[in-house]
Amino acid sequence: MLFNSIEFAFFLLIVFLIYWQLKSSGRIQNLLLLAASYVFYGWWDWRFLILLASISTFNYLIGIKIETGRGDWHKKFYLIVGLVINLGVLGFFKYFNFFINGFIDLVALCGYQIQGVAIKVVLPLGISFYTFLSISYILDIYKDQISAERDYPDLLLALSFFPIILAGPIQRPSSLLPQIKSARKFEYTHAVDGMRQILWGLFVKIVIADNISPFVDQVFSNYPTLNGSTLFVGALFYTIQIYADFSGYSHIAIGTASLLGFRLMQNFKTPYYARDIVDFWKRWHISLTTWFRDYLFLPVSFSISWRIKTDKVLLIRTDLFIYIIASLLTWFLTGLWHGANYTFLIWGLLHGLMLILYRIQAKPRKRILKKLKITNDNIWLLITEGLLTFFFIVITWVIFRSESVHASFAYIQRMLSSSLFTSPGDLPLKEIVFAMLFLLAEFVKRHKSHLLQFNASDGLLIRWGIYVCLVVVILFFGGSARQFIYFQF
Repeated sequence: MLFNSIEFAFFLLIVFLIYWQLKSSGRIQNLLLLAASYVFYGWWDWRFLILLASISTFNYLIGIKIETGRGDWHKKFYLIVGLVINLGVLGFFKYFNFFINGFIDLVALCGYQIQGVAIKVVLPLGISFYTFLSISYILDIYKDQISAERDYPDLLLALSFFPIILAGPIQRPSSLLPQIKSARKFEYTHAVDGMRQILWGLFVKIVIADNISPFVDQVFSNYPTLNGSTLFVGALFYTIQIYADFSGYSHIAIGTASLLGFRLMQNFKTPYYARDIVDFWKRWHISLTTWFRDYLFLPVSFSISWRIKTDKVLLIRTDLFIYIIASLLTWFLTGLWHGANYTFLIWGLLHGLMLILYRIQAKPRKRILKKLKITNDNIWLLITEGLLTFFFIVITWVIFRSESVHASFAYIQRMLSSSLFTSPGDLPLKEIVFAMLFLLAEFVKRHKSHLLQFNASDGLLIRWGIYVCLVVVILFFGGSARQFIYFQF
């Protein structure tokens, strides 16, 4: 069921009322949440429950094996088994045809022809997210950062908690399990904050993302016949759509967990107001970015660093060489994580290259600014760097959204042609107004964890006035209900 559906509203209400009636027993609360999570996940297709339960059970057992293994060799062996199984399942369901077709294309370049094999594999919803939860769980056990969980239902819940199972945030079991095992009591202020997050999430999903979506679909489907200015507006709209859609999901997930006494990590911090690409990735999909940092980038960097004993490698400083290798690998896999399409790989590698360029230019930039007597917080410098960063993000979102690499390059080429300076023609004015108000609200509340987080000085009339306005706008101006974009990942 969708977060933005009547079914979910009734589902959450029923779970909420029963859950807090069981407040005297955390154990029964957890069993209720586990049952609710499996009902929520199985609502899409009950067959997916078999896979979810099997993967969770496997990680429960392999986690204990890793912890009780005799010596480092046994621990490492069980860890490798765990990683192979988790990644193997993910690879089969998500990338089987992609890799097979890629291998056939590679062989064809060498002058050989192989008959293609296509298997129609249904992609289980949320598999990328609960696979990463499982991997972080067994890796944390291996690194002695947490103990293997012996309570089977508690681990099942940590790997299937319904607010996060489909699209995150990727709340690692190391932080979620202690909350599952501790006593929870209803806190009014915490619940109110949860309701505010849900309301804001519904607004940006239903009013912003779902209203923009038809125009974006139309532009990307008909880009060969449209002028550059229209394509540029379409790219801007998709930039707003994917953010409103995904951040809306995250707000609803965090708010739903808050109603049940859980605290989830913030997943977005007004990313489009970042001044540079590093700042952007500290603000966008934070749970995924930090996951790749902790479980891939840092381990790879460390593994390379202790093997290199020279100051330079291929005429490149060793520290920069390590950063380049680790970044390219990390961002290649970040792109691949999003799906079996070359567009995602190019999107990821472009962001990796931009991060590398940012690191290379950091010291020269500092010297130039000092020579020009320009401070780092100069308003015009902030605006210029922010706009350049935003333009890069818009361009890469075009690649991300396109059906193929050829289509993405053709779109960008046509968008940046001389027709960019012509009139875009008829535009959806209502959607433009809502998008501008959304971005303005983001800027005004950019230092808050979410847009409905009020100060003590904000009066009751102001707060409730905003709540009523948002509800009215949702009811009267909401777009047709659409599935969340990140469900496909």
